This record gives sequence, structure tokens and C-alpha cells, in this order.
Amino acid sequence: MPLFNDEAITLRHFDFGEADRIVSFFGKKHGKVRIVAKGCRKLKSRFAGRLEPFHTVDIVYFGREHASLFKLSSVDMKDMRPAAGEGLERYGRACYVTELMEAGLREGDPNPKAWMAAEAALNLLMRETRVAELDWIVRFFDVKFLSHIGYTPTLDRCVVCRGLLPELPQALFDAEKGGLTCPRCKHKSNGLIPLSAGAAKFLARILTTTFADAARLKPSPQILGEIVRCITAFRNQRLHAKFNSEKFFSPANIAYTGEP
Repeated sequence: MPLFNDEAITLRHFDFGEADRIVSFFGKKHGKVRIVAKGCRKLKSRFAGRLEPFHTVDIVYFGREHASLFKLSSVDMKDMRPAAGEGLERYGRACYVTELMEAGLREGDPNPKAWMAAEAALNLLMRETRVAELDWIVRFFDVKFLSHIGYTPTLDRCVVCRGLLPELPQALFDAEKGGLTCPRCKHKSNGLIPLSAGAAKFLARILTTTFADAARLKPSPQILGEIVRCITAFRNQRLHAKFNSEKFFSPANIAYTGEP
């Protein structure tokens, strides 16, 4: 059977059999894969302490190409993130990042841009302690990650008629159709979310801003709240997944997280 090697972010794991564990990784080269770590729950396992979520690791695994389950050969730590467990606020948001990857990624589908966004988001979370900044990092990651997996909101023109949007103090966001709606087309949409002109422009800036510059944007609490309402509704319409980690979030950062 062929051997594969990759630099990967550990997403989650669950027990399998008496001493094994199935681990979900997001690899930079090979995408999301599920791998059996044989005997890793034994006290003297060579995998002990190396398969926890949030860390970046170098893995070698084997199995048939395009298989749904592989076997782990070796794992070496590359970037440990012990800070993820040092506070409930940070831990909850790190869990959300991995949950979003689990929900949004297809197995065996490489996505280097999404991988780099996840790596950057986790690194920023490890360096931050303020709740407002943690919230901002998570929602910045929402927009970037969804865009990288093919869900980019339409913000430069009407998502219905494709016409240019007029300059108005308030915009309307259609989460189901995936973008801003002009006044002439608003009757064609249900459940429109009002969005101030400032928040709409801020949301558009996220798409062209790197993680290195994310801290410089610093949205106001009002704008962040508007972005949360739009992007969580947009996300829910596309992924249809429940994100348990959002129970750790502040109330202002969990709007529209229910089923669409």
C-alpha cells in the first residue's frame, strides 16, 4: 500500500475498538483524511500525547488511494498549541475553528488556501485573550474559510438581478441567495437581514484582507454584531451543521446559529 505524508492540523478524534482511535486531520497536501491510530490509547503507545486537536503535526500514513480510512504510521509535532486549553473562551473558539473545518471540508479534497487560513486563525487565537478580539478572529475566519471552500457572498452587486447596488444608508443581506439585494429585488427574497452601509463595506474588506492585517480592521461592537448576524445565517444555509462550540461564545457573537 502507498505511503502518504503531510503537514496536518488535528481536528478531532474518537475511540475505536479497545485501544485504537480514529483521528480526523486536515492535511495541507491531501485535504481532510480519517486515520486509525492503532494502540494509541495504550500507556506506552508511541502516539501518546500527539493526537490532540488544534496542533499541527507531520504525519505519515498508508492505505489505498481514495480510501475512506487510512492507518497511521508516524506522527511528529510541528506546532503545539497548548494555550488552547488555558481558557474557556479561547478553547471554545478553537473548537469552533475545527468544527467548521469538519463541516465544510470534503474528504480527500486538497485546499491549501483553507488550510493556511485555519493555521493563521489558530495561531491568532493562541496569542489573544480578550473576548472581543477572539470573537473577531472567529468571524474573520468564517468569511475567509467559507470563501475558500466555494461560498463567497456577493457584496459588489445585487445577488438577484446582478445590477449595481445604489448608495444607501442601509443594505439588505439575503442569506439564502448568498449576498446583498437591491431595493428593487427585495420582494423576491424572504428573511432579509438589514445591514448598515458601513458593515456591508467592512464585510467586503474582509474578503481582500489577509490574516496578518486582520487586527488592523478592528470593527466596532455594532459592526461586528451585524457581521455575525449575516455570516452565521449565510453559513447555516450552506453547511446545515450544528456547532456545539458556539455555546461558549458571548451572546453578541451567536446570532442566527439555529437551523435555517
